[in-house]
Amino acid sequence: MQNKLTNYIFLLFCGFTLLTSCTNTDDPTITPIQFAEVEYQGVYELIIGDTLKITPEILNLPEGASFEWSKNDESIATTQSLNYVPQIAENFTLKFKVTASNTIERSYQIKLIDPYALYFRPKTETSTEFITKIMEYKPAPGQFINAGFGTPEYAEKIIGNKTNTLSLGAWGGYVIFSFDHTIENRVDQKDFVVYGNAFKGLSEPGIVQVSFDENGNGLADDTWYELAGSNYFKERTILNYETTYVNPEEYANVLWTDNKGSADNVTVNTYHKQNYFPLFIAEKKEVTFKGTRVFPIVNPGSYVTIDALEWGYVDNYDAEYSIYGGNAMEIDWAVNNQSKSVKLKGIDFVKVYTGAQYNAGWLGELSTEVKGASDLSMVK
Repeated sequence: MQNKLTNYIFLLFCGFTLLTSCTNTDDPTITPIQFAEVEYQGVYELIIGDTLKITPEILNLPEGASFEWSKNDESIATTQSLNYVPQIAENFTLKFKVTASNTIERSYQIKLIDPYALYFRPKTETSTEFITKIMEYKPAPGQFINAGFGTPEYAEKIIGNKTNTLSLGAWGGYVIFSFDHTIENRVDQKDFVVYGNAFKGLSEPGIVQVSFDENGNGLADDTWYELAGSNYFKERTILNYETTYVNPEEYANVLWTDNKGSADNVTVNTYHKQNYFPLFIAEKKEVTFKGTRVFPIVNPGSYVTIDALEWGYVDNYDAEYSIYGGNAMEIDWAVNNQSKSVKLKGIDFVKVYTGAQYNAGWLGELSTEVKGASDLSMVK
């Protein structure tokens, strides 16, 4: 009886061993996965904002294999190909693991370079506080456009001073300018001021965007961040707003439509009898502007008045306007296109665009005006 029991246990053990051996990677019917290349690029250097792209080639890869990319042991992706955009200047170890009938691993060393360290432009003995270059002037239709202070030639006159007035036209019209150095983000201080011609009872709020020359090419083709003024998060404010203006080809009202289903006109007046559509821009038939639309309080009547927004806008008679002689801006107000706060060490380019849309009767369209700008760290 004991021999029979012993034989039975032995047969069970053999059966279990046979069963488990069928799932072992030593089974000749299962081909282990492996990397196609023994030698590979193990070190990557890139600038913050660049996309890290790695696609390891794997042999004998079956369906159902799992992938994991981890940064300092924290999972960041579960696909074979990695497309990752690092946001912080740091060095870290990146690991890649593939699991199928067997597991293979590979590691990479990643070095992130802060573009600010590469392309920051310090002040010099010859630096000026004022604007030194107009990068682009693209106004929306308005009564001063194509004449007076609404031409590319006149835009150049706000360089180096704060005495000439440039019209940006109706909502969306803008000017982009730069300085001869990077405007640094100062701790607990306003960083730069934009001059307008606002006064009590007449504010024409302009919205500000800023950008750092992160690719170092001297062009304003980098990521833009909006300075979220006091009305940015208010319910009535429209983000991702668009307006298209149609060239009337003559002195006539300029039709506009927006992406909210509204339509109206930039209305002509008897004081300015030229075509109000900007004739010097690339778009000759119609032009579309994109951005944020705010709604200041307008008091209609025989003499229209427009109340100031609380803070954070150009050509806006806020509480600090008389202190700075313009509107002081804080780089720490910057948000990305997801309305999330971002930390910028400094900026190279400033964009100001008209932030409201309103026909003010005999005063004409609500239009932000810019007279110049200064680096507040250099203003005495």
